[in-house]
Amino acid sequence: MSHSKVEEAIPVVAIGASAGGLEALQAFFKVVPPEPGVAFVVIQHLSPDYKSFMDELLGRITTLDIQVIEDGTQLKTNTIFLIPPRKNLSLFHNQLFLEDQSQRKSLHLPVDIFFRSLASERGKDAIGIILSGTGSDGTLGTKAIKEYGGMIMVQDEESSKFDGMPRNTIATGLTDYILPPEKMPEALLGYLKHPFIEKSSSIDSILKQETDVLSKILMILRDYSGADFSFYKEKTITRRLERRLSVNHFQTLEEYLELLSESDKEKEILYRELLIGVTSFFRDPEAFESIRKNILPELLKQSDKKTLRIWVAATSTGEEAYSIAILVMEYLKTNGINTDLKIFATDIDNESIEIAGQGFYPESIVADVSPEILAKYFEKNENGYKVSEGLRKKIIFATHNILKDPPFSKIDLISCRNLFIYLKPQIQEKIYSTFYFSLKSKSFLFVGASESLGNMQSAFTPVDSKWKLFRAREGFKPPFAPNIPHLRTSSEKPTKSQSPVTDKTSHNHVKLDKMLEMIIHDLLPPSVIIDENFNLIHVINNINDYINLPSGKFTNNFLSLLNEDLRMVVSGLLRQLRTENQTPASETLKNAKGFPGKLLRIETRRLNQNQDSFKYFIVSFTEKEIKNDTETQSSEERPTDLNEKQSEAYYELEKELQYTKETLQATVEELETSNEELQSSNEELIASNEELQSTNEELQSVNEELYTVNSEHQDKIEELTKLNNDINNLLKNTDIGTLFLDSHLCIRKFTPVVSKLTNIIEMDIGRPIHHISVPENYGAFIEDIKKVLNDLQPVEKEICDNSGQWHLVKIMPYRTEENAVDGIIITFVNISTLKKETKRADIAAARLEQAMDAGKMAWWEWDIPSGNVTYDDKKATMLGYHPDEFPNQIYKITELIHPEDFESSMQAMRDHLAGKKENYEVTYRIKRKDNTYGRFFDKGGVVAWDETGKPLKLTGIVADVSSLNLQQKA
Repeated sequence: MSHSKVEEAIPVVAIGASAGGLEALQAFFKVVPPEPGVAFVVIQHLSPDYKSFMDELLGRITTLDIQVIEDGTQLKTNTIFLIPPRKNLSLFHNQLFLEDQSQRKSLHLPVDIFFRSLASERGKDAIGIILSGTGSDGTLGTKAIKEYGGMIMVQDEESSKFDGMPRNTIATGLTDYILPPEKMPEALLGYLKHPFIEKSSSIDSILKQETDVLSKILMILRDYSGADFSFYKEKTITRRLERRLSVNHFQTLEEYLELLSESDKEKEILYRELLIGVTSFFRDPEAFESIRKNILPELLKQSDKKTLRIWVAATSTGEEAYSIAILVMEYLKTNGINTDLKIFATDIDNESIEIAGQGFYPESIVADVSPEILAKYFEKNENGYKVSEGLRKKIIFATHNILKDPPFSKIDLISCRNLFIYLKPQIQEKIYSTFYFSLKSKSFLFVGASESLGNMQSAFTPVDSKWKLFRAREGFKPPFAPNIPHLRTSSEKPTKSQSPVTDKTSHNHVKLDKMLEMIIHDLLPPSVIIDENFNLIHVINNINDYINLPSGKFTNNFLSLLNEDLRMVVSGLLRQLRTENQTPASETLKNAKGFPGKLLRIETRRLNQNQDSFKYFIVSFTEKEIKNDTETQSSEERPTDLNEKQSEAYYELEKELQYTKETLQATVEELETSNEELQSSNEELIASNEELQSTNEELQSVNEELYTVNSEHQDKIEELTKLNNDINNLLKNTDIGTLFLDSHLCIRKFTPVVSKLTNIIEMDIGRPIHHISVPENYGAFIEDIKKVLNDLQPVEKEICDNSGQWHLVKIMPYRTEENAVDGIIITFVNISTLKKETKRADIAAARLEQAMDAGKMAWWEWDIPSGNVTYDDKKATMLGYHPDEFPNQIYKITELIHPEDFESSMQAMRDHLAGKKENYEVTYRIKRKDNTYGRFFDKGGVVAWDETGKPLKLTGIVADVSSLNLQQKA
């Protein structure tokens, strides 16, 4: 797992949805703030045959950027990334990468694929959200995210249009939030802002101040579930606690302790999180391939091997056990080996064992199990896959505590993966010692890829170091395990003396215990210590000759494990001890089953403990060869010959059995004929059912995709309906006439104004335009339309109708969104008022022009920053210049001023620009083109300033007053 990056990792929230997901996504993003500070990656089941409008539909309800993912897309915060159709998605650093989905007909699981990628890449920072959808996509991804310590949020079933995906995810028991979509953003952002998530604080600093609280939490959890998690590494516990504090928005362990004390729901969640019951079929396929190549040939090379015994410890919900069973069954079948397979699959959690025993899994397991294996070992039903009866019979599931309950014996292969990484070293050593005792000589151990043997390396030889496959070494003596607080199952009640603190027995005490253990084993015959309920407490020496492990659910009851002959005798002796207070009680058996030619003495004693009212018993077995009848008669106890006592009962049973057999045979013969017919019909039905199931899977997948497309189209239709209504209202309530023609020049739509100007009515829609009378005073109407359609250049004409109203007619190509021409659009704009105002303006301009000519005046405008001067042509012509000859720069113009008048003219301008005078007003002499001087009068003022008050533009008029000056002189 790669968590250390050169670039800072952008927070990612993965959202999985399918059918009904559009509404959920809209409700979710509608309340997401403009800058949430994360990148949202939306993974949907999209139809490959239809264009998705998801980006447009979400764009109407959120201000976040929306981007359809391309291969190598870089993540950005405050952005929604949408997966395209036919693609699977993965994350590496801050980039998204696409991969084509398999073309073979199978169930596509894009949500699981991205969730797993996100979990591997971001670890405990991974966040996944499951919204409405059918099927179980997202279930395996949820387990992956929770295995790495991430957070999962699920839409509640009540608000889901299709509850398949939410329901299957909730069923894992690994969800942190179950909310309607509109409430998710608030919870999500609150979670992200928690100090533990922002990494501005850590639980380690809190634990330094609240050291006792952790012990209290573990004690509450022990009392609730019966599991003592003090065996776990502290880091494992604190990481889960940190997650629960963040989810519940607590800042201190004291606050969380209060919630945990009051809420059974929170106890259950924390218990589930600490169990870390995350597994999958054929996890690490290369490891299973190594077992097939390196382990199974060694185990099965003996041709006379009758039974292969495998123990799968910490099996969780059974995927690992079934995977190993399938692997072995396939190997046996391929190589033609006739060996019985017996797998013991155990776990401390009753609920997980029940799930494993049912053997029912969501359809998303197709991501881990090949179609061939699914067809062989699973049965498809409506909601998932169920293991076949033949596979189920190979496995015995049982609730079992590795540290407390007696281990299985004579095991060929033990698998215990991803448990040791969570346990303290001394507990690991205890379990490895237990496994060593359980294995046959030179048998095999299979542990997790991240786990090591620690101090037990000398007990095993590596077979595959990468995938942690080991072989037990002969002659190794496991160290005597120190006293360890035992991990109780949920059926036990805790005692006051038990505490979630590990034993701290001294080194000398350990040596004494080892010495006492050796003395007991040397002096006592094979014996067992049991409690008053006959449950095994301790085993002394080898008792395998006296007990059998029955098939079915594992039991710790000693009487249930005894051979049939011995059970009757031991039960009677124990009854004497309990009812008659007799001790010891014993009996000697002669020729007991399994002990021919031997005397078997069974002795029972009560073990009294004054400080405890609880009763314990020890049962011992002593064997002795029978030398002659004289010895038998002289013994203190006359031996009981079980064979003689049971022979009569066996005879009666045989007679009854013979009668039953005859009756049964007649019935069987009658049923065989019917069974053959039914079997033939059943085979046909199975074949039809398989075809229907395959078709049903394909239809279900297509249905999901079509539902998504349909939802998008419905939203698009609503949008188009609103848009159409808006356009109709716009066209009807404006004075602009609009006529739409299609590419064949047939009338498609028009506004009421067009009806007034032409003879077009509602019934003319669909008719060619040339069938209709053209507008009055526009004879070239049809020709102009055809011209525009041919050369695609707009045409504008002004026409006047019979009432004297003027209209601007504009004919333009009608273009689609892709800029393709698909007809003609014609607009009629009433410009009568504009015409009148234009005429009035023209008259006023003519009169002004005449007045300016009469007064020998011209206007001018000076742009101060650039120095450019714009002026009336008369300003140039009054001086004898052509307008093109006269300068347009202020400084060039001022050079024409008479030297004697220059300074006074410039001072007047400076005074006005400085604000000293309200107007600029000055008379000066200026050189004409013929080098004579004329007298001009200038008057103007500043008309524009910048934000600081600095003048930007000055405008005014200039008048030729040379004639006035001559008159004054005259």
